[in-house]
Amino acid sequence: MEIFPEVLAEGFLKVARQIRRETQARMTPLGLNLHESRALRMIDQAGPLRPSDLADRLGIVARSATDSVAGLVAAGLAERHTDPADGRAQLLVLSPKGTEVLAEVTRIRRQVAAEVFGRLDPEQRSLLSGLLDHLTSP
Repeated sequence: MEIFPEVLAEGFLKVARQIRRETQARMTPLGLNLHESRALRMIDQAGPLRPSDLADRLGIVARSATDSVAGLVAAGLAERHTDPADGRAQLLVLSPKGTEVLAEVTRIRRQVAAEVFGRLDPEQRSLLSGLLDHLTSP
C-alpha cells in the first residue's frame, strides 16, 4: 500500500498542531504565548541581543519581535539595557523572573514532548529522529 507524501505531510502537521496546542494551553497560566516563549528562549541562548538580532534569529519581521519583546518587558521577564558599544541601541536580557519562567516553559515543553513521543518505543523514536534529520538536512 503506497502512502502518498500529502498524507505524510498532513499527519506531520496534525502532530505539530497537537504539540503547539497542548504547549500553549499549559503556558497560558504563565501569561505567555508561543511567540513570547520562543523569544524568551532565544534571549537566554544568544543574549544579550538587540531586538533586530532577535527578530533575525527567530526568522520573523522586526515588528513581530517588537510585540513579543514589549510583552516580555511588560511582564517583567526581560529587561532592556543600553548597549555599551552603541549608546543609542538597546540589548535584551532575561530578568531573574524571566529565568524562572523560562525554566517552567522548558519543563512544559519537555513534558508535552514526552507525552506525545512517549507513545513510541525507543526504536521507533530513533527511527523517527533519523528520518527527521534526513528530511531537514541540506
